[in-house]
Amino acid sequence: MRVKAFLCLALWSVTGAMATSNLPLGVDFSEWLNLNAMQISTDSSGAVYLASGSSGGWASVVTKLSADGKTMLWQNQLGFLVAAMAVDPNGGVYVIPLSMPGDTSIYVAKLNASGTGLAWKAPVGFIAPSAIGGQMPPVVGADSQGRSYVAGSNDAANDEMSVVRLNAAGTAVEYTAQLKGTPNVITVDTSGAAFVAGYQVVPNLGAADFLARVAPDGTAGFFTNLPPENLVPSAVALDGSGGAVVFEGGALQRVDSTGAITHSTAVSGGSSFALDAAGNAYVAGFTNQKLAVKNSIGTCGSDAANLGETFEFVTVLAVDGTVLQTTYIPGGQYAAYRPLIATGANSNVFVVAAAGTTYSPTQAGPFAAGGAASTFLLRLSPNANAQILPLTCMVNGASFLTGGIAPGEIVTLFGSGLGPQQGVQPQATAQSPFPTLAAGVEVTFDGTPAPLLWVQDAQINAVAPWSLTPGQNTKVCASYNNVKTNCLTWPVVQSAPAVFTVDGTTAAAINQDGSVNSLTNPAPVGSIVTVWATGLGAISPLQADGALVQFPLPKNVLAIGVEGWWCFPFSCSSFPVYQVTYAGPAPYLVAGISQINFQVVPFSGLNAVILPSAQSPDFGIFVASK
Repeated sequence: MRVKAFLCLALWSVTGAMATSNLPLGVDFSEWLNLNAMQISTDSSGAVYLASGSSGGWASVVTKLSADGKTMLWQNQLGFLVAAMAVDPNGGVYVIPLSMPGDTSIYVAKLNASGTGLAWKAPVGFIAPSAIGGQMPPVVGADSQGRSYVAGSNDAANDEMSVVRLNAAGTAVEYTAQLKGTPNVITVDTSGAAFVAGYQVVPNLGAADFLARVAPDGTAGFFTNLPPENLVPSAVALDGSGGAVVFEGGALQRVDSTGAITHSTAVSGGSSFALDAAGNAYVAGFTNQKLAVKNSIGTCGSDAANLGETFEFVTVLAVDGTVLQTTYIPGGQYAAYRPLIATGANSNVFVVAAAGTTYSPTQAGPFAAGGAASTFLLRLSPNANAQILPLTCMVNGASFLTGGIAPGEIVTLFGSGLGPQQGVQPQATAQSPFPTLAAGVEVTFDGTPAPLLWVQDAQINAVAPWSLTPGQNTKVCASYNNVKTNCLTWPVVQSAPAVFTVDGTTAAAINQDGSVNSLTNPAPVGSIVTVWATGLGAISPLQADGALVQFPLPKNVLAIGVEGWWCFPFSCSSFPVYQVTYAGPAPYLVAGISQINFQVVPFSGLNAVILPSAQSPDFGIFVASK
């Protein structure tokens, strides 16, 4: 099933090339937005336009803000739901109503420049979506002369479309062009050529994405088939040289003036896209993976109260696909909201993101704090003096999930410039614990040096000191060759259990015969399986930081159990509690790693992937049939 994003984005090339595009973006200002924004656009003056609302997932309000965000220039309560919006360079706003009482065909409407009602509305000859089941709403674009362009399906099968251009007054149709496929986005260049992206249903093959160009006189230009993606094209931007960039399902497709695809770049997790006049691409999105950051100005949970498992980001890509910057959105925290992005005048970049629980704006805006939406507006611009954060994230070293850390837990720090390009793995012996200084790298927790297990430019593995106090926050800092990074403030908890895995899901497990547990080598029912975990809390007697565990073995203070779940695609069922035969510090490994031996109980299933309870991260153990 193809998914069509709401409020198809019509993007203009921004006036004024970004001469300093190689510089990192820095924060100009941030402010509460308090709108459920569904689209963001700008005009040539830098003013910001937001379409927002919540009725059935469609917008019903358009707001215009000044470029500095401090003034609401107007807010138009439309009185109807909007399926698509476009803003021309001069600030003209055009909308396609989802439905209008008494109308039997699709209309395009231009908003009054004062923000009070409509300047005009005009039918474009399409059948309303409600009249033929399954038809997709049309999309709208506009040019600098005030002409509007509407593309929409003509039949219930969504395989025929028309592209209609209206004059600036909305009183006459200047041309109607016929194309194949279903449109999802349209934008227009300075000559009046329209670029339409969407998809076609191909018999026996499914849906195929496309980009089509309609010449200024309405004659057909190129029609380019795009590589298939999970989502239909959601944005098109023009590069100023007759070509276009299409954003579809987290991938950027660059198409030249002849319709040839010249470059394709994947951007995992991308949800919104914009382009500047120099051709640099800006992608905003969210991910549950820790980012390979570059010039980051935010962290993966900007403070202790803001920790979560999905993070918002912005990536800047040069024309050749080179990553110029990848940063967490400062103050952002994913909350079932897809961040939006738009480029503006003077190389500004506007981002709308969901706010974390302790988000604090840099300025007071026209909107009150908080609210149902709890979103904020962030303006970025190239800034050679932007505060770059080398240390951006800390996670559990077994699960790679964020959250509070426990004393003795193996943790992983992510960032850039944290250590040598070539990774170094320190060593320990029974007489000498893991060092707290390795290859010029040092990590401290409230000033206490932490033992280091791995140091490298983008990643450090360390052992949290046993002296940390649950219920308090700890300040984590790193340094490389005596150059200190920024510090992270992180909560300390009593325990944060996680099992080490081989692939993020399947446990690194050993069967009773000493072989590696796997799908092709499952554990017999009734046998003993061994896994290793960290974050299980205090041990007794207390061991030195970084020391190897030796006999007589210390014990974990907290009781340890193993519970399983049998999971299907859409549900999980509880599994009998395993019989734990040993659970405690792992012999000859660094203190902070625990070993758990448990007996596989009889189960009626065949080869099974066993998952633990919801209180700890997933891991898989393969079990042979009875």
